[in-house]
Amino acid sequence: MTIDEAAYLALTQEDQAHLLHPQFYAPDHQRPVIFDHGKGVWLTDVTGKSYIDGLASLWNVAVGHGRGELADAAAEQIRKVAFTNNYVGFSNVPAIKLASKVIELTYDNLGGVYFTNSGSESNEGAFKTARFYWNLQGRPTKTKLISRERAYHGGTLATSSMTGLPAFWKYFGPLVPGIVHTRKPDNLECDCEPNTDGECAHWIEDAILREGPDTVAAIIVEPVKGAGGVWTPADGYFQRVREICDRYEVLMIVDEVITGFGRTGYWFALERWGVQPDILSIAKAITSGYIPMGAFVVSQTILNALKETPPDARFMHAYTNSAHPTAAAVGLRNLQIMEDEHLVENAGTMGERLGEGLAAALDGHPHITNLRHLGLMAGFTLVEDAKKGTAYDASKATGLQVQRHMREQGSVITRIVGDNVLFAPPLCINGDEVDQIVDAAAKAVRAVCD
Repeated sequence: MTIDEAAYLALTQEDQAHLLHPQFYAPDHQRPVIFDHGKGVWLTDVTGKSYIDGLASLWNVAVGHGRGELADAAAEQIRKVAFTNNYVGFSNVPAIKLASKVIELTYDNLGGVYFTNSGSESNEGAFKTARFYWNLQGRPTKTKLISRERAYHGGTLATSSMTGLPAFWKYFGPLVPGIVHTRKPDNLECDCEPNTDGECAHWIEDAILREGPDTVAAIIVEPVKGAGGVWTPADGYFQRVREICDRYEVLMIVDEVITGFGRTGYWFALERWGVQPDILSIAKAITSGYIPMGAFVVSQTILNALKETPPDARFMHAYTNSAHPTAAAVGLRNLQIMEDEHLVENAGTMGERLGEGLAAALDGHPHITNLRHLGLMAGFTLVEDAKKGTAYDASKATGLQVQRHMREQGSVITRIVGDNVLFAPPLCINGDEVDQIVDAAAKAVRAVCD
């Protein structure tokens, strides 16, 4: 499909008239990119222009666009049955097989999978499960959740409250009680190496002690703070977090909605540091975005507790479309593609190429600071003066200008958070495509900042 300017403007007017977008702000949609189709890492809009999908659409299209195998898997399952519910006494074959596959691929201590429709639902379900578990243990005061600054965990009221980005709270209050955030201590002196956003593991311990360990059910952490700006952890950070959780008997929920299924060069990100969660949240790449699906995955210990509940303690948590057979069939085929094409290994290799390329092109640039990457995730921060650490005036919208230049001149679509420029292309990307992303970023920075 390729249309002329008049048809494009008509579509834009229709979009503005009726479609409410995520994080909606009407001026953002004056001249939207309206996508038509994609192939591999490439997206093409309705005017015929093609772009490298530099953020895997929304961190989720792991195997790339246009995979006929996934369309075939969906069509085959849809022809069998529209939908079957997964409530008491019912199940379906694709969901059974996908749950087994997820357990095979995830951390060794995990045992049970509850399927959801999104990362938000996964995180909300994980939090509810943590509270439920402590009630089963006879410890009903353990109800609070601790989250971190700059973290993003979803769009429901509870997961918005978990999110450590105040922009997501404005006008939606009051927030859900019992969800608290780490905060920068008054005395910043410590002997640990901080994360790229300046946070140290002891901030979590401080929060647990501030609230009282007997009141805290769980903490929730992203291995990489993705939507908040691709902030990567220091080596040793998550080992320390695991030790803190064990010391104070606090469950560790790990939000791998973005990092799960190969994004960091490992099937799951904490494998890099030999750390295991109590509850794992997943979504996005489980189906590569072809059909919405997510899950929370619980430890064998929690699964055993759920299986041994008395009659009056039924786990009353449910979604109509939990374990939807078509989504599960697509998820199974998607994971097979990842294995057959060695996409996790490719993410590690291409991630190093992306990180090294950005460093070679931009390290030492007077308007760039905090170059960071982990696997096939990368980011950098635009600043007025790198030596002095002076940020750009927000009114200059420097990040937006760089993003626009990359799209219009470099044919690369990516995401910004303020003046942070972020990258996470599909795991199937090749070296030439990585180099095009790096070239587009370097040219955009020079054009806008120099």
